[in-house]
Amino acid sequence: MRSPTYVQRTAGGVALAISLAVVVAGCSSAPSKGGDAKLSLMIWDPAQKAGVQKAVDGFEAKYPKIKVDVQQVPQDQYFTKLDASLGAGEGPDVMWQSSLVSQYANGGALEPLDEYIKQSGVNLADYPSSITNLYKFDGKQYGIPKDEDTWAFVYNTAVFKKLGVRDVPTNDWTWDDMVKIAKEIKAKQTSSSDVPMSYDRTFNNGVASLIHQLGGKTVEGGKGAVSSPEGIKALTMMKGLQDQGLIPKVADSADFSPASSLISGTVAMAEIPSWNLSLLSQAKVPAGTFHVVRLPSVDGKWLTDTNGLSYVMNAHSAHKDAAWKLIEYLTSTKGAELQAEGGAAVPANNDKATLAAFVSANSKLVGLSEALASAQKQTYLRTSTQYPATRAPIPQIESTAMGPFYAGSLSASDAAKKIDQILDKALR
Repeated sequence: MRSPTYVQRTAGGVALAISLAVVVAGCSSAPSKGGDAKLSLMIWDPAQKAGVQKAVDGFEAKYPKIKVDVQQVPQDQYFTKLDASLGAGEGPDVMWQSSLVSQYANGGALEPLDEYIKQSGVNLADYPSSITNLYKFDGKQYGIPKDEDTWAFVYNTAVFKKLGVRDVPTNDWTWDDMVKIAKEIKAKQTSSSDVPMSYDRTFNNGVASLIHQLGGKTVEGGKGAVSSPEGIKALTMMKGLQDQGLIPKVADSADFSPASSLISGTVAMAEIPSWNLSLLSQAKVPAGTFHVVRLPSVDGKWLTDTNGLSYVMNAHSAHKDAAWKLIEYLTSTKGAELQAEGGAAVPANNDKATLAAFVSANSKLVGLSEALASAQKQTYLRTSTQYPATRAPIPQIESTAMGPFYAGSLSASDAAKKIDQILDKALR
């Protein structure tokens, strides 16, 4: 049997259609005796492996004849390895997928899940529609959401106490409040290596979020829209944080880690993505050291970008029924709870028990439940998520537009024009 045409990505992100002759029996999970099944599950985040394994253990307890091998591949190697194995008609039975999923679905590498969903009674309304719809193409559903990204602001109470700073971030604070607090911290810091805070200053996360908060867009009408009053203002606001010494200088922050700096106390507060919160809760500091609040509002609005991974099935799996059972379990309330107990990802399953499990796993972080509940109500799809074609040139945006802008050799308007040119080219 010949495989369908599979869309394989080159290192530069260009999609090339290639036709590969494979035999279905050549998959990594050939049928085994006695009706048993041996599945492979491929993921990339080492921080999430413990939670995934805990959920897999629960699955194997429910289905003792099905065994699952969890394969964690470093993210920078994940898609290269996945492309090679799927292109050979092999690969994992179940895997993580991101906004790149359309390339695999269009190439026939993924199994449509609609019949499985119908037969098992899975309700897609149990997941955020913005994430669910990322994995639907030509009327077919290819993935069930695994997690939902969000961002929060975390401050180190020990640093505030040491410096004698009484004003602290709250869930109703504003951008101006943030700047005021950061300036007070800066005035009281004595080490030249310390900075008041960390704020994501990249285009895709930090600047784009500000643009949306200001009422603008990064893409509109199929073209880049950063060269707008909102885009110019967002760039100017972000650079202002650097120029005032409130965040690390971009040119000197190649190895800068917000979470590690927050733990060490070299920054007093930081914007932290949900997938890194467990780094703080696992740090060897007293419980209550870290307090979590939502991001500051700008002109009365606040937003956090979101993205979500999903579990998908290999179209060439020799054990599709078993693979579906695994996907169904991992994304169910019980499976999501078990994975959340690993503390490294907020489940997409919107049952209150799943968020409670994540909060419990990170119980050392004060205010986490309220901050996350608020954040999940105010989200927009990340630019590279909503427009997958923009994902590949993100490094180019950082190196040719954002870098020179922060260095002062490119104005905000020129940087915005450069970003739009790059986005336009990608979106053609």
